[in-house]
Amino acid sequence: MSRLLPWALLVCAMLPASPTLAQETTKPYACPSLVAPVIRLDHGSRYTSGEKSHSAFDSASNAEVNAQLKPVDTFITDMILAANAALANTDPSAADCVSAGLAAWAKAGALGDLGTLNAKLSAPSRLAGLAFAWDEVKPMRDDTPDAQLIESWLTTLARATMTFFDADAPPNAQKNNLRAWAALAVARVGLTLRDEAMIAWADASVQLVACTANPDGSLPLEMARKRLALHYQLHALAALVPAAVLLQRDGHALFQACGGSLHRSIRFVLEAFADPTEVNRLSKSKQSYFDGSDTVHGFELAWSTGYLATFYAPNLAAFVAPYGDLANSKIGGLQSLVWANGP
Repeated sequence: MSRLLPWALLVCAMLPASPTLAQETTKPYACPSLVAPVIRLDHGSRYTSGEKSHSAFDSASNAEVNAQLKPVDTFITDMILAANAALANTDPSAADCVSAGLAAWAKAGALGDLGTLNAKLSAPSRLAGLAFAWDEVKPMRDDTPDAQLIESWLTTLARATMTFFDADAPPNAQKNNLRAWAALAVARVGLTLRDEAMIAWADASVQLVACTANPDGSLPLEMARKRLALHYQLHALAALVPAAVLLQRDGHALFQACGGSLHRSIRFVLEAFADPTEVNRLSKSKQSYFDGSDTVHGFELAWSTGYLATFYAPNLAAFVAPYGDLANSKIGGLQSLVWANGP
C-alpha cells in the first residue's frame, strides 16, 4: 500500500452484484468449444444518428453492434475463464485451452479486417482482454509452438491500434475513454512482450486522457455524454486505472501525473454517487444510474482492485465492498488473481 488519499467521502448503498465472472471461476473447469474466429468487423454506431452527445441509443443499430461483437466477447470470456483457472491452479490443462484458442484465432488473422470507424474504436478493449488471457498463461506455455504465432498476432493488432489512434481516430476519441482502452491494450501487450515502443505509447496515452481531468476530477469529454456521463467516466477509469497500475509496477509514475489527476477522477466518481448534484450539473442531465434506467454492475468497478492493491483508499474499499470479488473479462477476469500475480 502506498499512501492514504487526502479525501473522505460518504458512501451510498449499492445494489448487490449479479452473478459474475468471479463466481464462474469457482465451477469445475472444462475447455469450451472454440468460437469460430471473427476476422472482419464492420459495424456502425450504437447511437442515434446526428445526436452529438452519443447519449441516445438507436435500438436497431445497438442490436446490430451487439450481434457482431457477441462472438468476440464470448471468445474473450472463454479465454479469460480458462486463464483464470490456470492461474488459480484449479486445472493446469486450462493453459492449453488458452494457448490453443488464441493460436487458432491468430492463425486465422482474427480481428485483422476492421472495415468501419466504429469497428476500429471497439476493437482495443477486445485486444486488451485477449492480451490479458495470454499474459496469464504465457509463463506456462511460452516454450510451445503456439507462443510465437500468438505474440506475432497480438503485436500486429497492437501496432494497428497505435497507428489508428495517432493518425485516424476522431479528435474526441483520441482523448476520451476509447483512447484509454487503446492505452490498456497496448500496455498489456507491450509489457508482456517487453516492447519499449508500445510501453512508451501506452504511458503517453494514459497521460493524454488522464490529464484532461478538470480540477474536480471530472473528465470533460465524458461529461459531454449527458445522461451517460458518469457511466462513461467509469468506463474510462476501467481502462485508465489498470493501465496505470501495470505501468507503475514497471517503474512509471502515472498516478503522479497532472497533480494526481487519476486520484481526482476516482474521487469524483465517489462524490457523484454520494451526491449526484455536480455530475448532473456538468452533464446537464440526470444520470442513468439515478433515473431508474440503469444500475451499477460489479464489472464496472473491477478496476478498483488494482488500485486498492496499490493505494490505501478506505472510502473506495467501502464503496465496492458490496460487490465482493470483482471481475471483468477485458481487464484479466477475476481481479484478485490478476493483481496477486503481479504485472
